[in-house]
Amino acid sequence: MQDEMNVTKQMSERSGEHDDLPADLGIYLHVPFCIKRCHFCAFYLVLHEEQRVEQFLQAIEQEIVLYASQPEMRERTVVTVYVGGGTPTVLRPEQLARIFSNITSRFSLSEQCEITVEATPESLTDKYVDFLQQAGVTRLSIGIQSFDQQERTMLGLSATSAKAKANAQNAKQAGFSNVNLDLIYGIPNQTIQSWERTLAYALELDPSHLSCYALSLEKGTRFYNEFRRGLFEVMDPDHEACFQEQAEVQLETLNWSRYELSNWAKPGFACLHNLRYWRGLEYLGLGPSAQSFVSDNRFGNVSSLEHYSKYLMTGQLPIANRELLSPAQQDKERIVFGLRLLAGVPIDWVYRASQDESWAASYGTLVEEDYLLPTERCVQLTRKGRQFADTVGMRLL
Repeated sequence: MQDEMNVTKQMSERSGEHDDLPADLGIYLHVPFCIKRCHFCAFYLVLHEEQRVEQFLQAIEQEIVLYASQPEMRERTVVTVYVGGGTPTVLRPEQLARIFSNITSRFSLSEQCEITVEATPESLTDKYVDFLQQAGVTRLSIGIQSFDQQERTMLGLSATSAKAKANAQNAKQAGFSNVNLDLIYGIPNQTIQSWERTLAYALELDPSHLSCYALSLEKGTRFYNEFRRGLFEVMDPDHEACFQEQAEVQLETLNWSRYELSNWAKPGFACLHNLRYWRGLEYLGLGPSAQSFVSDNRFGNVSSLEHYSKYLMTGQLPIANRELLSPAQQDKERIVFGLRLLAGVPIDWVYRASQDESWAASYGTLVEEDYLLPTERCVQLTRKGRQFADTVGMRLL
């Protein structure tokens, strides 16, 4: 937790919260292509086709040009770049290199810029990993999900567990020191024993960061449809909590820090880009469906590659919705997202938000019901609050 607090302090000092300095910026870039859709995935994506890729590359280049030409953007220093999806590594190296070249030539990146690329293990061949390292990528996030073959089949993942493990090793062998592995628990028929083995296999790969997510049923996914048809049952919250506790047992004995509800890191390896979301710092989203928070405005791109491209080819930004957030709204949202951090949020944020009597009443009830723990300096989720964090967030908003 101390590591997370130090990272957050460094970001706050760099974040331009002082009036005489322009704010720094994070960039999220959404690559919407996959070879197939996994059974749990609800992100916007299209199946990989070369013609569509070229359409996307031309459009993303135009979007970068339009934003980079704005005077406000020219004053900002980009401190994090996160390339997600979809599966960014379904692009050929030269295609991903085009995107990197456009970002680095149009925006001002800090010397210590954290550059993350998401990848599936099957895409991480020796050649591709070498390219990513030479391209300046500083952090890899690999979607392992599970090392149990039955669970991988249930999730709709392509690579075998052996292939996933072998290809993930390529990243460490190539010299990447900052590697995250995504894991999922709460899979139908998953046991604590299989989850324990998945964690053990993951730790054998010597990553610096683990993201352990509870399976969620999102509309439009195969899992959601099968659940509605009664083909399986979701795991009850109490049993699901056992999986979190198992992760804590295996990771904290190794001096890993659980700095956010779903994220553990070795000292010094908390994800700087995701900390921007949880701390209410600014980020610009590029690509179809990408979301942004810049200059008190929250806005999002259209969730359609065709419409996204049409907008940009006519010189228009592909924004589908925009909302100007009042200072009070920002305070409340910063509290909700900031509570995901185990360090909690400053008590001053709560004092400001409590000027709204209705909000103060909801907050007080959550304290009384043992979901929130206030101290002189901060407010944190209790153990019970961490188990029902989404419910706490909805009640505070």
